Amino acid sequence: MTKSRLLAAAAILTLGATVAVAAPSRFEQGVFTELNRFRSDPAAYADFLRDYRPRFDGKLLIGDEDSEIDIMTHEGVAAVDEAIRDLRREKPLAELEWSDRLAQAAADHVAVQSRSGAVGHYTRGRGPGERMRARGGGPYVNEVITYGHHSPAGVVDQLLIDDGVPGRGHRHSLLRPTHRYAGIACGRHPVHRTMCVTLMSQTPDGSPPPPPKRAP
Repeated sequence: MTKSRLLAAAAILTLGATVAVAAPSRFEQGVFTELNRFRSDPAAYADFLRDYRPRFDGKLLIGDEDSEIDIMTHEGVAAVDEAIRDLRREKPLAELEWSDRLAQAAADHVAVQSRSGAVGHYTRGRGPGERMRARGGGPYVNEVITYGHHSPAGVVDQLLIDDGVPGRGHRHSLLRPTHRYAGIACGRHPVHRTMCVTLMSQTPDGSPPPPPKRAP
């Protein structure tokens, strides 16, 4: 693992079942920092993904540390190699700004799944748009979720590799240039040990983006 990845992993803390979103935890701040490190230079970030290649035993991804679970992937190292090729073609993107409102809606999802053990974007019939409305925002948001990773770098890498996801929707979400804000909440999960929810939007509260300016 490279020195920069070790620094990112140093942000690991014990994750609580609920999340205080007014001040992001060191882990959540680490994920946010790692996300912006990726967006600032996707092509350079591709080199970090090489660390995953020797960790595969067939399609089994061996945990990076004792507390991290091994993950049976769908595609094995092929998805890693594809992500490396894809990111090398990408240009730098604007860094994201933190949004407490987005983080609150993300924390609501973590709070439910940390008790139920469910996975996915819907709980109690509510998706990310409904959760944002309940927090006084709008539905114009994009949500990505990871399970089972214990370092900020691992969270972002899982989304970029996007193993088994048709169309690589998570990867493309992180690469979306219209995203300007993000809120992140992480916590315990009874099945996968950890989970991390990231909500992104063009506005800080998921409200409709302003109309494009017309040329004079």
